[in-house]
Amino acid sequence: MKPALAGRINATIFYAYQVCPREAWFYFHHINPAQDHELLDLGRISHEFSYKRDMKEIFVDNLLKIDLMRGELVAEVKRTSRYIRAARLQLAYYLYYLKHEKGLEFEGILLFPRERKTEKVSLTPELEREVEALLEEMTPVLLTEEPPLARKIKYCKSCSFNELCWG
Repeated sequence: MKPALAGRINATIFYAYQVCPREAWFYFHHINPAQDHELLDLGRISHEFSYKRDMKEIFVDNLLKIDLMRGELVAEVKRTSRYIRAARLQLAYYLYYLKHEKGLEFEGILLFPRERKTEKVSLTPELEREVEALLEEMTPVLLTEEPPLARKIKYCKSCSFNELCWG
């Protein structure tokens, strides 16, 4: 069975939900952080100056912005591996979407240019079920009228929504 919000959740929302459901709710409801936040700037710089020879930023259905293709691999570039589980799941969501919505099967790779690290990601049946379970879990959270209550977590101090939650 296709999850209810499949096709409506972009990769930013899917990634954010892994870190903070409240942040994901903001993105889902088109509440975006100030674009001059220094960590957002660092992310943009990392994307702009890394992997210059690879094909960059492929948009799929106004939902996915694939950072680049590296041969036959869908690549996701992250500034840091600090949120590696969320990055892994975001890339799995790309692979899931491409498979189920476009009929395309790819492997993926996470790239951490500053750390000179890479990690290959395959959409295994287990990872596919995890993506589906997360989509089902996200549905009632994202469709509520009010955002989830703010909960102080270790990522709050570097979050671009910090002021909105705690200001």
